[in-house]
Amino acid sequence: MIGAVDGVQGVFRSDDIGASWTRINDAQHQFGWISHINGDLRIYGHVYFATGGRGVIYGEPVSTKN
Repeated sequence: MIGAVDGVQGVFRSDDIGASWTRINDAQHQFGWISHINGDLRIYGHVYFATGGRGVIYGEPVSTKN
């Protein structure tokens, strides 16, 4: 989702159908103007952003395994 959560603008993801949100960008990592968002239907957690002038950016969850 691109929008505001608790008054904070950003790009967010949810793993519980929108009950809670996690911001996936910060002040140092902005994506520019995003025209489209699409999730990969084959790989959980992969998301693609079509940006204005920056091409396509994709993201995947960070592994928490050590």
